[in-house]
Amino acid sequence: MAFGVLESNASEQPAGTVFLEDSQDGMHTILVPSPSNSPNDPLNMSRIRKELYFLTLLFGACVTGALGPVLVPAFGIVSQTFQTPLSNVALLNGSLILGLGVSSYFSAIISDLWGRRIIFVLTSILLVVSNIWAAVSQGYESLLAARVFQGLAMGPCFSLAGTSCVNDVFFLHQRGRRVGLWNFAVIVSVNIAPVISGYLIVDMGWRWAFWFLAVAFAVGLIMVVFFLPETKWDRDEVISGGNEKTDEKVAVETAPDVESVTPWKKICGVQHLQFASAKELLPSLVSPILMLRHPVVIWGCIMWSITFTWVIVLGTVADQIFGAPPYSLDPTQVGLVIGIAPLVGSALGTLISGWMSDLAAHYMSAFNGGLYEPEFRLVVIVPSAITMTVGAFGLGDAIDHARPTMVCCVFLALINFGVGAGCTGIVTYTNDVCMDRAGSAFGLAMLIKSSFAFGLTFMLNNYYATKGPMVFFSTWGGLTLGICLTTVPLYVFGKRIRSWMGRY
Repeated sequence: MAFGVLESNASEQPAGTVFLEDSQDGMHTILVPSPSNSPNDPLNMSRIRKELYFLTLLFGACVTGALGPVLVPAFGIVSQTFQTPLSNVALLNGSLILGLGVSSYFSAIISDLWGRRIIFVLTSILLVVSNIWAAVSQGYESLLAARVFQGLAMGPCFSLAGTSCVNDVFFLHQRGRRVGLWNFAVIVSVNIAPVISGYLIVDMGWRWAFWFLAVAFAVGLIMVVFFLPETKWDRDEVISGGNEKTDEKVAVETAPDVESVTPWKKICGVQHLQFASAKELLPSLVSPILMLRHPVVIWGCIMWSITFTWVIVLGTVADQIFGAPPYSLDPTQVGLVIGIAPLVGSALGTLISGWMSDLAAHYMSAFNGGLYEPEFRLVVIVPSAITMTVGAFGLGDAIDHARPTMVCCVFLALINFGVGAGCTGIVTYTNDVCMDRAGSAFGLAMLIKSSFAFGLTFMLNNYYATKGPMVFFSTWGGLTLGICLTTVPLYVFGKRIRSWMGRY
């Protein structure tokens, strides 16, 4: 038993358990998965190509993260513009969230069949078009439809970027920091978007927010074309660890095999892409749902739904809280409150948890004879659960007693610190357990989360208005704590569960 993780009764190590540290000298990290000798293997990409690739993923995460809450400071203005109730305006976010869930589910499936690059190119084009559509929309129904298509185009930047795309290019011991940075890009952009859009909306109108986003997505499309090659690579998964070591400062050197690659494939970045047959599509559409037989996938779906939905909850009621007495803030000020404090909390949460996740994996593996268990990643859930719970109850009390805005900001920062840390822990753990199925697992989690959040948009504003801030935030805080506590038995019995379920 390593650090409370119970050993399995099986003779073989379950999926996810690998030798990460050289138990002989403890100074070198074993490369997992083991890279091949092919020059087309994404693991063998040069350092600069990997960084440009990852920068493209981060830029996409930033812009798509900003797209969701871009209208948050202007809910009241949009309501007046189209003469529609506030609950209908909230549906503009809800429809995008639902579209995002559907897109996340199908993006992971299609990318496994036909590659990552084609999905990113097509959805990047759709993001440019749908933002122009939103900017020129003349009615509520038109804007609502544009938001649906925006959500449908956002999926790859969520279900693939932090899971399959990271796993394709980076080794296991590098993924915690990369996932942390990806979470940082998503959550920080979600929080900073209302600040920027608040100023834009006051000075130029809400339509200009979509014009600026259209330009940003056009830049993202150019980056995808030039810096995001096809990274889908069929390899035999190395379960017990590879036999190559790295000193972290030394680049991986391989002896590439000579392979015949046509020039157009090199230009398009698809030199090793192989398309699956159409008859494989239907079974692939169903296979992610079958992953719900795995307790780890169920845990990941529920945890992601509760944790990330905090961002949506706060954005939905922000104008209702701070735009009304006793605060009576204008859209710019609402954007600052719901943007700056959560920005600080999210930044610290994602960056610290990503570093902490890799550090825990490194040292706990070293003290475990070099054997790495994915459950070591779950230690970051502890600070996440504490800060989200304290922040939720504290924020409810602060608003209920009309405490100064700065006090509310402190609790908003605590909540978002927990959200950032929790999301990093969830993604890194499911990545290491599900391995090549991580994209499908996360796509399923996004679909469930989005359906859950979509349903909430119909009742959040009314629930807050009827129950008040204390009951509203205490309800969500209690639910968050209860779900986070399920991580304890998962940590203890996780290895046995993985052994019992086998690999999907």
